[in-house]
Amino acid sequence: MVTLTTFSFAQDTIRTYKTKMRNDIPNGVSFSNNGKYIATGVFGAVRIWDTETGSHKDYKTKHRNETPKFVKFSPDDNYITAGVFGAVRVWKVSTGDFRDYKINIRNITPNFSCFSPDGKYVAAGVNGAVRVWNLKSGVFLDYPTRYRNRTPNFVEFSKNGQYIAAGIFGEVRVWKLYYPTQAKAE
Repeated sequence: MVTLTTFSFAQDTIRTYKTKMRNDIPNGVSFSNNGKYIATGVFGAVRIWDTETGSHKDYKTKHRNETPKFVKFSPDDNYITAGVFGAVRVWKVSTGDFRDYKINIRNITPNFSCFSPDGKYVAAGVNGAVRVWNLKSGVFLDYPTRYRNRTPNFVEFSKNGQYIAAGIFGEVRVWKLYYPTQAKAE
């Protein structure tokens, strides 16, 4: 079992959040925007802890042996997103309900996904592109990279939501966003 620990120098307190298994090593930890929750990928799920009570809830992935690498909260903290086998999954925090946004290669798990500043879109690196999905409609738009067989590991929206950036094989590429409204749905 791996332990995530938070420490407050002012109060001299330590809070520990246990993962599922001893050899379960979280790649990334994310605080909710309001600071009430902390989340990470654990074996077969995304786990969210309440930072005050220490209680947790698991949000299942597609496969039991899958550990999401990075988890992100939506700006309003109502949703979380992470890469799962062949898709980006978005869960509703209150219910655990989810929707998968498929990528173009079924046997790849996106490393990183994130929400737009307004919370209406989610983006991830897919093979040869950055893909931006409309959360309600599932409509997506791809922003191609220079290399068709390279998948961007990290993507990020600008704070004003007008641009998206990704690190790709020796460069950082920035695109002006044209949000998907008329593109093909999955």
